Amino acid sequence: MNTPDNTNASDTGAVPHAKRRRAIAMAAAMAVAIGAACAAYANGLPSLHGHGDRTPMSPAMLKAHIGKMIEQCAPDASADQKARLEAIADGAVDDLRAVHTQFREEHARGPALLMAPVVDRVALEQWRAGQIHQVDLMSRRLLAAAEDAAEQLTPEQRTRCGGHVGMPMH
Repeated sequence: MNTPDNTNASDTGAVPHAKRRRAIAMAAAMAVAIGAACAAYANGLPSLHGHGDRTPMSPAMLKAHIGKMIEQCAPDASADQKARLEAIADGAVDDLRAVHTQFREEHARGPALLMAPVVDRVALEQWRAGQIHQVDLMSRRLLAAAEDAAEQLTPEQRTRCGGHVGMPMH
């Protein structure tokens, strides 16, 4: 039931809650931006840029791509901010490369387990759990990079950067 005591949005904490959700959205936006570049290169995965390009990004191409994403997301960032954002992305790429290589190598085991003369349900479950664990590690690392990147930007820069979420990459 509505009473005069609970009708004012500012009294209910709606404004701080909205700011918190916007900050989380900005962190997610940075995760998407950094994650797309990192995932494209981390272990020789095809570039998703253009959705039809199947050529892995070289380290130089990835560095240029990260710089372009930073410039699009935060064109008014200082040189120091841009350098810190690039360092965060480079660190995530380095960390994700090993995890993703292991994921890709283990991924090939699934079909072999299913095509074996006898289906080993225990082995399949262990394989599935391992794959989920690897995805969780990658997700956590991407989120940490997004959080670190978000902390390098001002709230206004994060808000402008959030406007790029969902926009075409071209």
